[in-house]
Amino acid sequence: MTLAILFAFLAALGFAVMYACIKGVGLEFGIAQLIFFRSLIALLLFAPLLIKNKYLLATNRLKGHLLRSSFGLASMFCLFISAPHIPFTTLTLIIFTMPLFVTVLSYPLLKEKVSGSQYLIVFGGFFGIFIAIAPETTGFNVYYLLAVTGSALYGLAVITIRQLGETEAPGTTFFYFTIICTLLSGASLPLDWITPQPTDWIYLIGIGIFGGLAQFAMIKAYKLAPANLIAPVEYTQFLWAILFGIIIWGEIPTINTYIGAFIIIGSAFFLSRNVSKPIKITRKN
Repeated sequence: MTLAILFAFLAALGFAVMYACIKGVGLEFGIAQLIFFRSLIALLLFAPLLIKNKYLLATNRLKGHLLRSSFGLASMFCLFISAPHIPFTTLTLIIFTMPLFVTVLSYPLLKEKVSGSQYLIVFGGFFGIFIAIAPETTGFNVYYLLAVTGSALYGLAVITIRQLGETEAPGTTFFYFTIICTLLSGASLPLDWITPQPTDWIYLIGIGIFGGLAQFAMIKAYKLAPANLIAPVEYTQFLWAILFGIIIWGEIPTINTYIGAFIIIGSAFFLSRNVSKPIKITRKN
């Protein structure tokens, strides 16, 4: 259990660093270029493992992997493009709404029973993000809506991962998602390539390394322990977001941010303990 918690803690830190790198360099490069480096470097990082376990490359569900990759790619596009334009802590909280979307979509897409109390928790979670954004004081920002859309697409990706998980190993899903994203984002590079400066390479490589390592750590965490133990540790990403936001961008969270965080994280936590079937979520963004 201790090792599982350690992996979950490292995953939370890794994802926080990845999004910090995206926020730091996001305005200088096209989104396709960021996704390309995120995918390619993660693929290269785990290539030795995939080569050693060649059985992970075999699949009879290519259409399912294409669907999962489409949702994941669209989610990354929305979240990556919104990251430089909204406070880092708020972006993190919006990403945490993903389990709310999974709950809402579980019945129509998976025919899983969702209780009235779960819908009530979901409603509370969405109200929390409204509080955190505080549109009555900050004004309407289309990037908030884009980030929420990215979280909803992330939820659809998780549902397809659950469907694929009935027959596919996590490594297989990882491989096809990463290779598809690399190829699709790479195909657009000739149209929107910006040559990185020396310091830019640090950010771009960091996006791939920390994203890939965080993804691996989260998969290991969920393999070693149940979701209701891992989920609370996963939310330490919010603490890293506060720290990075203050130190790097001088973003001081408001009281609304803390209230919204309490509601959103609390809602997601209770859903992780009350789902009718265990949701073993392996992050793919």
